Amino acid sequence: MNSITITSSMLPATLEKMVSQAQDLIAARHAPATREAYASDWRQFCAWASTHGIQTLPASVDAVVLFLSDLANQGIKSTSIVRKASAIKFAHRDAGFASPTDMEAVRATLSGIRRTLGTKPRQVAPVTIEVLESLLATCDDSLNGLRDKAMLVVGFGGALRRSELADLCVEQVTMNERGLVLSIRKSKTDQEGKGAEVGVLDGARLEVKKCVAEWLQASGITSGYLFRGIRNDGKVIDGAISTRQIANIIKVRAKLAGLDESMFSGHSLRAGFVTSATSAGADVFRVMDVSRHRKIDTVRGYVRRAEMFKLHAGAGFM
Repeated sequence: MNSITITSSMLPATLEKMVSQAQDLIAARHAPATREAYASDWRQFCAWASTHGIQTLPASVDAVVLFLSDLANQGIKSTSIVRKASAIKFAHRDAGFASPTDMEAVRATLSGIRRTLGTKPRQVAPVTIEVLESLLATCDDSLNGLRDKAMLVVGFGGALRRSELADLCVEQVTMNERGLVLSIRKSKTDQEGKGAEVGVLDGARLEVKKCVAEWLQASGITSGYLFRGIRNDGKVIDGAISTRQIANIIKVRAKLAGLDESMFSGHSLRAGFVTSATSAGADVFRVMDVSRHRKIDTVRGYVRRAEMFKLHAGAGFM
């Protein structure tokens, strides 16, 4: 999904290389994960339209309203439906068309979907320090086990988003006597790549440095992506592990630990660190130093859940 083009035929031949570079910059205006999600949503709309013999570019207002309504009737989450509407808008503007999503009928449909289905996101189960230890206990000394163990402790200890965990390279990891220093290149709240440094405490319970060192030694990785996929023949793949693989690994380890894997996601490590830290009485601003949350209200939500029964109003009479 990238139809915005620069007409090179109207420019001198000496600028052809610049045209290609400019196209790359245009494509980079959205994060890779966003582009991937939009592309998937657009394919879904096109498949739906094809089934009903409906034109997609430009799509009519009625077509978009019916598509969104159909998704709502299927029980799709309102947040997912809103994103699919955004993908339709992106595809139209990318192709130079006015977007039907700007029309009042589509806006009214989305408002009705939010009101009917609600907008509260599903709360995933946090991988707290206790849960993490259960997950780590399922990791053996195989290549998969060593990778998963290192990935779990780094993701938890750095309160990393799964995109940050997947993007992490060996060159971004520095070991010192206290633990690891991670140089995060960019993240969800840092799309322009200003970067940030995150300290991961070694810890007697997790031994983060040991886990990472054992993974690097076993895998033979000396540069490039820290966490990677592993083929069935035991060979480590050159490219980065995907965010979906990270989520699946967490689910698999949860299932092996006897937990309900459907309750966990790629966000569980990050949520688990914040929950564990607040439960242990860590200052909210210290927590934000690690998690890099921009809004204190977001972290306070974890605090409220972690301390729900501490000093409960009913403690004196229930």
